[in-house]
Amino acid sequence: MSPLRVGMIFGGRSVEHEVSVLTAHQAIAALPRDKYTPVPIYISKAGQWFTGDALLDLKNFSDLENLQTLAEPIIFSADATQPGLLARRASERKGIFGGRAGGEPVIEPLDVAFPLLHGSHGEDGTVQGLLELADLPYVGCNVEAAAIGMDKLMAKLALRAAGAPVLPDYVVSRARWQRDPDAVVAEIEAAFPYPVFVKPVSLGSSIGVSGAEDATALRFAIDVAATYDSRVMIEPAQLDIVEINCAVLGNDMEVRASTCERPISAGTLSYEEKYLKGGKSDGMKGARRIIPADISPELTERIQQAAIQAFRAIGAAGVSRVDFLVRRDESSFYINEINTLPGSLAFYLWEPSGVPFPELLATMISYAQARYREKRRSTFTFSSSLLSGNALLGPKTGEA
Repeated sequence: MSPLRVGMIFGGRSVEHEVSVLTAHQAIAALPRDKYTPVPIYISKAGQWFTGDALLDLKNFSDLENLQTLAEPIIFSADATQPGLLARRASERKGIFGGRAGGEPVIEPLDVAFPLLHGSHGEDGTVQGLLELADLPYVGCNVEAAAIGMDKLMAKLALRAAGAPVLPDYVVSRARWQRDPDAVVAEIEAAFPYPVFVKPVSLGSSIGVSGAEDATALRFAIDVAATYDSRVMIEPAQLDIVEINCAVLGNDMEVRASTCERPISAGTLSYEEKYLKGGKSDGMKGARRIIPADISPELTERIQQAAIQAFRAIGAAGVSRVDFLVRRDESSFYINEINTLPGSLAFYLWEPSGVPFPELLATMISYAQARYREKRRSTFTFSSSLLSGNALLGPKTGEA
């Protein structure tokens, strides 16, 4: 059989654009070439779509403006009968689309899509919705799970309903904050003692996240978070805790938890600590961490089970990483957040768990194909005489 053509979608209109580029190149490099042919699909910060071999060289991304002159501009076809890459100017450009006589658009078909878009307009269910319309198998969470996982408030509601331990929170809209900041600060101070953590509701990579130890710092932190999202979440800071992370791999039929890790940081990992330590191409793998985490076997098992519980609570698929706040005496822990694909491929947790990166990618693709086969068993349309026999449409041809 010919290798499957896998559309690796990355970049996007997100403040996490650069992180997505790193994630995609890690995945493209690890994709088994005997089974899969990666098709790079890059979305610029302005929302333009491109493909082409130039996107396979990470060095080209040092100059994003010049990169767009090297790549092939395309439009993604959401036609369910012909999903794939539609040439925008087939008769004017050379490359993978070459062009046809008369300038007809050329569609390069895809077998499966692999969304690797971090943050807004990708990780949040929007691209997943496009892929559903295109009737194309895709890796990771479906529309609902992706949207829930990206929304910290909705994720907490799902986790609480499942009985998982999460922190209390206070959420305020940007509009209300700008209209009545004094009342908001008073409500937060009545709910939690200082210090507190402030974060955008729908964003990752620690962007816009900061701590506050008094009212002045709180106001500044909310102002910062509100520049990235229309809603801001405030949580009570947890003292004398360590962060422990665990990844989950699975679908509706099977699920398993990875080895646990303990990131090494003075506090919440910053954007720089997550992605710039150990070299720009390393991503999260370059951050300092202890694997396996230096916690008891009993706590390890409890955290792994809680991670699976969180994964199932939001209906996740593929790979997700669940981050925990654990008391140093190991008496209790909270789920801090769940990071769905591609917020975490977490291959650095699966390799010591006995799952090499290429195998991890192949497993996720197989899950995508299985979900698509199950989807195809459902009926979405049926024949009806509603339009042909509706009185509102007037008499049929030949009738008085």
